[in-house]
Amino acid sequence: MLRFIHTADWQIGMKAAHVGAVGQIVRAERLEAASRVVEAATNHRADFIMLAGDTFEDNAVDRVLVQQIADILGTFSGKVYIISGNHDPLVPGSVWDHAAWQSYSNLNLLRKAEPLAIDGATLYPCPLSEKHSLKDPTRWINANDDKNIAIGIGHGTVEGVSQSELDYPISRDAATRAGLDYLGLGHWHSFASYESPDGTVRMAYSGTHETTA
Repeated sequence: MLRFIHTADWQIGMKAAHVGAVGQIVRAERLEAASRVVEAATNHRADFIMLAGDTFEDNAVDRVLVQQIADILGTFSGKVYIISGNHDPLVPGSVWDHAAWQSYSNLNLLRKAEPLAIDGATLYPCPLSEKHSLKDPTRWINANDDKNIAIGIGHGTVEGVSQSELDYPISRDAATRAGLDYLGLGHWHSFASYESPDGTVRMAYSGTHETTA
């Protein structure tokens, strides 16, 4: 049985200005919570961890933090698969250009929207390369003929989520349309799951591991 941890929206490096003088405590706790994600993956004997975007608050965060996150993820015995989100898009000079991502052999930054065969499954990553877009980042996926377990990793706004401005729209039937067994999403910070017509949950937001509010 394939087992993995789906997580997103760590937003490491956030200023936490909303909590005033204790902002440093909040920022430190986010690093501790990241370590707990790895601990959970280890305890549950997960084959891999996938981070569905916005690992960092933005591309201007202190590069010491980038190395710290790589060091935390590097302690996991399995693979780690990461996509960029709209807060940390894949652009020249971004956090993803840091040498930290070459520090550990288990870290895999998925830079291209193309299938990736792994042990027991095929990953369909949807990395973002700009902060805002009206395009569905999952639209390219077609796993209907894939004989392996098909897992999408995306970042955007599922149809029906209340928002003032459309941003990276994803249809509610994206997983079913694309032929995915599971579509792990980031962008919105609360857990939410979406059933396919047969009643099976094939698409979900993990929610953030350490809440902002």
